Amino acid sequence: MLKSRYLLLFSLLCALPAVADTIWLDNGDRLTGHIELMEGNKLVIQTDFAGQVSVNVNRIRTLESDRALLIKTRDNTQHARRIQPSEEPGEIWLVNGEPEPQPFRLDQLQQMMEPQPLIEDWVWDGRVDLSLELENTESKKRDLDVDISTEARHGDWRHAFTGDFERDYRDDIKTRHWWESDYTLSWFFADKWFWQNRISYQRDHLGEVKRQIQAGSGPGYEWWNNAFGRFETSARFEHLRLDARDGNNSRSNGLGLAWDYRRFLFGKRFQLVHNAETLIPNDDEVSYIVDAELGLRYLLNSWASLSLMTEWDYTDSSDDKSRNETRYKLGFGVNW
Repeated sequence: MLKSRYLLLFSLLCALPAVADTIWLDNGDRLTGHIELMEGNKLVIQTDFAGQVSVNVNRIRTLESDRALLIKTRDNTQHARRIQPSEEPGEIWLVNGEPEPQPFRLDQLQQMMEPQPLIEDWVWDGRVDLSLELENTESKKRDLDVDISTEARHGDWRHAFTGDFERDYRDDIKTRHWWESDYTLSWFFADKWFWQNRISYQRDHLGEVKRQIQAGSGPGYEWWNNAFGRFETSARFEHLRLDARDGNNSRSNGLGLAWDYRRFLFGKRFQLVHNAETLIPNDDEVSYIVDAELGLRYLLNSWASLSLMTEWDYTDSSDDKSRNETRYKLGFGVNW
């Protein structure tokens, strides 16, 4: 009999749920899991029964967490050793070393996350894509296309780096050997407005323009940014340097217009990606230059994806340097 009681007690202890974060919604529902991030009026929680769930902060009545979290408002950043629920709708209690827990309104939240080791509010993600170009040809071809993109944000600053490398062979003859890298620094001086600085370097080992350097600076506006994606536009004053293979180099200034659109679809199973940049240089021979990308990614799991992308490069020029190229790529990506 005593042995049976010990077995019953042991089974009950094993059946107790693991420590988890809890969210109470205004309709009486409750979610338990691991709070990953709150930003852009969306709170993302990882649950055992439904995977990753995005919740509108305005629908949260209160929440609870036993973990240390970084709490950011527009004017202040503070640490919470843990968060206790409140009976008042739209409110939580912060346990942060004070003699008593401090009340905090959820509508004051700008960001909530686990503090990072060095830069506490550092949010970093990125991806690497290996792609094959889709082309109807009977020739023997070998393609190597690698795209790297990574982005980090802390406070009002956002850093972005991208690198592209392409090398193609047709019947053992090299037809494309090209790489590009660029770095973009954005400073959010208001809730939606930011000032952006960008520098880009492009090297073509086979084309007529062997080197292209572009630097720009200007304002931008983030129309929306939440757990489902983002959309932003920017306008930059650009300086463009082109070094031709025949020695006919050019320097010009101009206006650059860019946009970046990303949107998750069907419960984050697919991601629609569209970004483009149009450069209008102060050049009598070149009217405008367009570099655009449109594609769809199928997310296999939390770190791998398949993608089908279209790239369009267009240059409207009065001389023989006009360009109109469209490429279709099928790729496999790894993200973090």
